[in-house]
Amino acid sequence: MIKCNITTSKQARYFLSQKPHAQIDEVWIVLHGYGQLANSFLNWFNPIFSKNKLFISPEGLHRFYWQGFNGKVAASWMTKEDRLDDIKDYVIYLNNILEHIKPQLSANTFYHLLGFSQGAATACRWLDLGSIELHSLTLWGGTFPDDIDYFNKMNIFNKLNTKVFIGNEDVFLNETFVNNEIKRFNDHKLDVKIHHYKGGHKVDSNTLEKLNKLIQKEIKTFKTT
Repeated sequence: MIKCNITTSKQARYFLSQKPHAQIDEVWIVLHGYGQLANSFLNWFNPIFSKNKLFISPEGLHRFYWQGFNGKVAASWMTKEDRLDDIKDYVIYLNNILEHIKPQLSANTFYHLLGFSQGAATACRWLDLGSIELHSLTLWGGTFPDDIDYFNKMNIFNKLNTKVFIGNEDVFLNETFVNNEIKRFNDHKLDVKIHHYKGGHKVDSNTLEKLNKLIQKEIKTFKTT
């Protein structure tokens, strides 16, 4: 058996909270988790939509039926099969989205990247391998993947005011896991702020509003530097 690869074009979709325009000076790029779709994930951010704020919700390149052969359709960013090729593909895809939208916005726009669950690892790998410049990073219900050389990438991650949001009822992130992650952050010299909230594995509106206030503070600092 001989394994072969070929590069082929593919239609990929993403969703926006509004049409891009020159008055927008704040962008949130939000990456969904495993088994979600980008449009329904974008709806979680409705409470903080505004005219000067653009939300970009890309969708994982792999869609599938959640149960069996019909019914609910879901998407993922990658699996363990040919994982490096999948990572390469979605890094190019995410680069292309941002390169397409940036010229339509203010040159002084603040860019915040949020990855939820599987999207958290996706966000980190994009920062590691992509040709992008962002100003802020939030990992929600997820954390840093193990396959990044953080010692050599500290200059990227430590300037992003990285925030990790973890719910006290999150079935995927228990207290032992969180404590191990904090130790890993410290071992890798990663400057990360942990935020605990009451809730499960979801972006809830109350905690989202708290994050929004943190981002507004970061934007004020960004505009004065």
